[in-house]
Amino acid sequence: MKKLVFSAFALLAATIMATSCGGGTTKNGSADDSLTFDSVKVDSTLSLTEDTAGPRCHVSLCLTFAQGKNAELINDSIIRSGILSPDYFSITQEKITPQEAADSFVTRYLEAYKKDYGEMYKADPNHGASYNCEYLVKTYVMQDNDKYYTYVANIYNYGGGAHGNSIVVARNIDAETGKIVALKDIFVPGYEQGLNDLIVKNLCEKYEVADLKGLQDKTIFMGIDVYAPDNFIIGDDDITFIYSPDEIASHAEGEIRVEISNDDLKPLMRK
Repeated sequence: MKKLVFSAFALLAATIMATSCGGGTTKNGSADDSLTFDSVKVDSTLSLTEDTAGPRCHVSLCLTFAQGKNAELINDSIIRSGILSPDYFSITQEKITPQEAADSFVTRYLEAYKKDYGEMYKADPNHGASYNCEYLVKTYVMQDNDKYYTYVANIYNYGGGAHGNSIVVARNIDAETGKIVALKDIFVPGYEQGLNDLIVKNLCEKYEVADLKGLQDKTIFMGIDVYAPDNFIIGDDDITFIYSPDEIASHAEGEIRVEISNDDLKPLMRK
């Protein structure tokens, strides 16, 4: 069997550049305190063998980062917010730039692939295609609400098997403080039951059923309690809650989004 290698032949050079990840540059405030966004890209592939037709892992990150007011805080918060998985950065408070974070993540991800998949491939070299992996992240920033920016990551992950998984992860940034906003920052204490009821009501209308039992018959919240996810987008007139595929329903349902108007949410929101 050919020896596993991690060489210039196997690892295509990582490309790092300032580039657009699909979102435009956003500005807020005066020229002195404006906030803009740019991006850094890292793209790399590791082959497990000298044979380039063998198993390989491809990682591509296009990470949007802030420049200007509160930029350091925003970038640090985003890096540690779980948009990348595994979340290597949440266990340390060491300051790291977006470019350093992208480089570090790709290096660690490929090292883990080499170790874990390399051992499996040694034990089963006849099914090389099963050990192909791909991890793609493309991010952008939008602003549908004057008070918040929304950082959105489109993520595709394939680790062998019949199909890969595509998810959307959203994080909302307070335009004034630069901090990531959690549900508890938006809603009054004890909001949970009222918000859960609104989510169920919205989903019942969407799936044309009468109640939670009807949703469960369609595999939605079957065997689990109703909850509002931390994955949401704050718009100008509503809040959209995002459930990833397999999170609250069968895989066939795909991503489920629940849009609730500010009028309905008003009794639960902080003044």
